[in-house]
Amino acid sequence: MGNCCPGGSSSVGHEEIPASTTKPLPVVKHPVNEKLTPPLVAMPPARGLKPKLPAEETRRNTRTDDNYNQPRQKPQEGTRSGDDPSRGKQQEKPRSVDKPPLKPAEKLGVGNKAVPASGKIVTPNLKMFSLENLKAATKNFRPESMIGEGGFGQVFKGWVEENTLAPARAGVGIPIAVKKSNPDSPQGLHEWQCEVRFLGKFHHPNLVKLLGYCWEENQFLLVYEFLPKGSLENHLFSKGDGLTWDTRLKIAIEAAQGLTFLHNSEKSVIYRDFKASNILLDSNFNAKLSDFGLAKHGPINGYSHVTTRVMGTQGYAAPEYVATGHLYVRSDVYGFGVVLLELLTGLRALDPNRPSAQHDLVEWAKPVLNQKKKIQKLMDPRLEHKYPLLAVSKTAALILRCLEADPKNRPPMDDVLRELEIVRTIRDEPKQEKRNRNNGHGSPHVRRTGRTR
Repeated sequence: MGNCCPGGSSSVGHEEIPASTTKPLPVVKHPVNEKLTPPLVAMPPARGLKPKLPAEETRRNTRTDDNYNQPRQKPQEGTRSGDDPSRGKQQEKPRSVDKPPLKPAEKLGVGNKAVPASGKIVTPNLKMFSLENLKAATKNFRPESMIGEGGFGQVFKGWVEENTLAPARAGVGIPIAVKKSNPDSPQGLHEWQCEVRFLGKFHHPNLVKLLGYCWEENQFLLVYEFLPKGSLENHLFSKGDGLTWDTRLKIAIEAAQGLTFLHNSEKSVIYRDFKASNILLDSNFNAKLSDFGLAKHGPINGYSHVTTRVMGTQGYAAPEYVATGHLYVRSDVYGFGVVLLELLTGLRALDPNRPSAQHDLVEWAKPVLNQKKKIQKLMDPRLEHKYPLLAVSKTAALILRCLEADPKNRPPMDDVLRELEIVRTIRDEPKQEKRNRNNGHGSPHVRRTGRTR
């Protein structure tokens, strides 16, 4: 499926903004009191309508949807007030008996607070699209235009004029991807704002390009460049022809470049949801990171952690983050190691369809990664042994470093990128040189017994 933009999915948990850090909407302040730019400017609520602050919530929720490829889960009962709008019910249910029901005119947003129906974010780098234009560009969001679905909502393909970004006929101008928020998502506004703030500020060849946004009629939409090759996940785990070794290494290096850029920005950005489905590919298999709905600024002082509610995707999230909620810049390095392991094996990080001992790819593969003779048994068979064994061995050693339990023992992304560049220079030894070397020292794969024939 040729999708092009992030799906906003996460599977470990979903974060809400504490009441103590909330300002009158639509401004949503970051959980760690960060000063994110640009500021929000929005239409005020209707007269007499006061934002409602969320009650303190201590338990961790779980989301299991994975980008576009799995159906979205319905919110758990009790996590938000109000009936499903799709069922045609207009009256919202109260959270408790001592609180009156919400008026039908109110719109629930992040933390179940009332959200203005329309607004904008002040930034010179992005275009504010009208809902009418996006409907025209996507043929009114018809099912035939939908190219994916994730936790944030549905993604549609559309067409706009290259210079003006005005709606255009299909096949004319440039293609775009429009991500439309799911009205049932209590985190829709927060993730939407994170996307606009981060991608509106950062520009890098290995980050997906955000063209603009729309906040109108209680809907949050994001407009991205269209990437025709879809996600790495689609290629890595499909039944078709597998990616070559060189292409896999190219994707790993370019994804590392994007992550390195984020970590080395003025305020280190923790991506927090690095996984194969969030690495998108253009027509030349150039890799770009997508979905910044979970991104946040890192701690100012080195290894200091930020206490936060756990969010991300099971199988990719670092163990210290899952266990304690302590988030480090090098928590992203763990996720990168998992994706690198997926590139080698062609297997998903978590797969209940595999034998029980192999459900968790990291637990199953780690003991083998330091054994050169056994690594080949883990390699994706679609590679057909067309890879340099030395390059594979060095990549496996790098994966082990990225998967260290203690984040302080993991290499920074700068070092990871440098080592991958070295791995790319390794090529298969010419057959004649290999034959001459083996004539003098024997085959490296056969034990010498001293016997002669």
